[in-house]
Amino acid sequence: MAAALDKPFVEDPGGRMLYSTGNSHLLSAILTKETGRSTLALLNDWLGPAGVRVSSWERDPQGIYLGGNQMAMSPRSLLAFGELYRRGGRTEDGQEIIPESWIEQSWQPRTRSAFGNGEYGYGWFVRDLAGHRAYFGWGYGGQMIYVLPDLALTVAITSDPDRPSGRTGFDEALHALVAERIVPVAEERR
Repeated sequence: MAAALDKPFVEDPGGRMLYSTGNSHLLSAILTKETGRSTLALLNDWLGPAGVRVSSWERDPQGIYLGGNQMAMSPRSLLAFGELYRRGGRTEDGQEIIPESWIEQSWQPRTRSAFGNGEYGYGWFVRDLAGHRAYFGWGYGGQMIYVLPDLALTVAITSDPDRPSGRTGFDEALHALVAERIVPVAEERR
């Protein structure tokens, strides 16, 4: 946590994308301090009603959960998280878990992604897939959540967690899988 605070600014806010999970790690530390509960417990309590569950999560040397990575989630839980966003922050039975205004803000592009062809909001990559606006969360190794609201479509993909997906082009293969194989089926069912 101290290492994240000691990092100097290397770009003005709103400038080119410099991906870092240091900010989400700081948020994890702040939530832990202010609530007296771990972010793992908070996440499971707050998002549990939507079917989201994190079974384990790596901690820093001070015992703070990392905030932006190393969460163990099942494909079902990834899908539930994507569906929560697709439904504007509401559970399947209509309970509001996340304010819809936050969903809209998080999907608003803030910068161009340094990784591939697209933009980046608050934690979500944004690009068009097969003519549809897609928002996706991208985890190491190709753990992906795609949300395409106009098709009422959410896709969760799990991949080898020990191999990078960005440097190998595997991320583009996953985008193509969604665009070329899954989107046409969703379009037929509309």
